[in-house]
Amino acid sequence: MRIVLLGTSSAVPTLTRGLSSTALVREGDVFLFDCGEGTQLQLMRSTVKRSRIHSIFIGHLHGDHLYGIAGLLSTLHLDGRETPLNVFGPEGLRIFLNAAFRTNELQFDFKLTVREFPRGFRGRVLDEDEFYVEALPLDHSIFCLGWRFQEKPKPGIFNLEKAEALGIPRGPLYGTLQHGESITLADGRLITPDMVMGPPRPGKSVVYCLDTQFSERSIQLADKCSVLVHETTFGPDAVDMARERKHSTMEDAARVAKEAGAETLIATHFSSRYDGRQIVQIGDDARQVFERITVGRDLLEIEI
Repeated sequence: MRIVLLGTSSAVPTLTRGLSSTALVREGDVFLFDCGEGTQLQLMRSTVKRSRIHSIFIGHLHGDHLYGIAGLLSTLHLDGRETPLNVFGPEGLRIFLNAAFRTNELQFDFKLTVREFPRGFRGRVLDEDEFYVEALPLDHSIFCLGWRFQEKPKPGIFNLEKAEALGIPRGPLYGTLQHGESITLADGRLITPDMVMGPPRPGKSVVYCLDTQFSERSIQLADKCSVLVHETTFGPDAVDMARERKHSTMEDAARVAKEAGAETLIATHFSSRYDGRQIVQIGDDARQVFERITVGRDLLEIEI
């Protein structure tokens, strides 16, 4: 898996930072979190294939997280897309999309499934064989959902030495055991997967918390995650502004990562009041709270 930061600015774009959007790429499939204005251009500048977008998750209905989705959907239609597409977000998202496409009477050639969630919703929104996505309300000026992409446990590692010691012939039987099925050898012995497989391995997890002020729910959502992508709109010079507008400082995000036991924090959603050097300094200061901070920038790719 890898994360690609498509836009790292808050509220308004700057000459070097686009509006909020983050892509999670897993085995070729793309999961897009937020879709601010200009996301299409950033996708073209990045390594992310828009044709492989599986689902789009909109956390809340502020424009800097939303206004790019209509254009992106229109482009996917013009691309001749046929693969179904999921869009998840708060109530009101469907009204926005209907208004955007009513004027030109656009009818998509692909199946577009829009799922809206009421204020206070929490729970699993997508569940597939190898992963699921769940949502939890954050603490912002309007209803806002945070997202957790969680891989399901993976099979343990196949122990070749044990298999050879048990006299299992190389070939298809190895694959059968690795898929969790028992086999019977020519001499009548029953071999079960646990005899040659290590313990299940936990899946990786990515948590996306934009926008929110410091919140216990963010900590809950990010519990022991592999990567926490958290808004860091303000620095220590603007704590009062962060509280008033229900945003986070870099130190707030560091506290969430530390208390949640996250492996890594990716900082994003920076106020236009800061230039790149100032953001780097704010990140350095916040490492006194949580050391493993990656200060985001547009088109940065992070392997998980």
